[in-house]
Amino acid sequence: MKIKQGFILRKCGEADIVVPIGANVEKYKNIMITLSGTSRMLWEQLVKGCDEEALVTLLLTTFEDAPEDVVRADVSRFLKTLAKAGLLDE
Repeated sequence: MKIKQGFILRKCGEADIVVPIGANVEKYKNIMITLSGTSRMLWEQLVKGCDEEALVTLLLTTFEDAPEDVVRADVSRFLKTLAKAGLLDE
């Protein structure tokens, strides 16, 4: 899966925000997406294209003490949120 074209990640002060560009500006004009440090890591991988398992592995290796079931649930929830907002290409 991959982030759809037409979105960029920008730093705004201390915040990481996703901004629609091009044709997406009108469609997503009322949506503001702010990412945490962890969700930024996931977003950056999704821009390149990856699967859910790769995201889980990334977090488990980054946060070695994190319980796998919690990581899997968090990644799944993040992906569902992006999919619901129409930001993912499968």
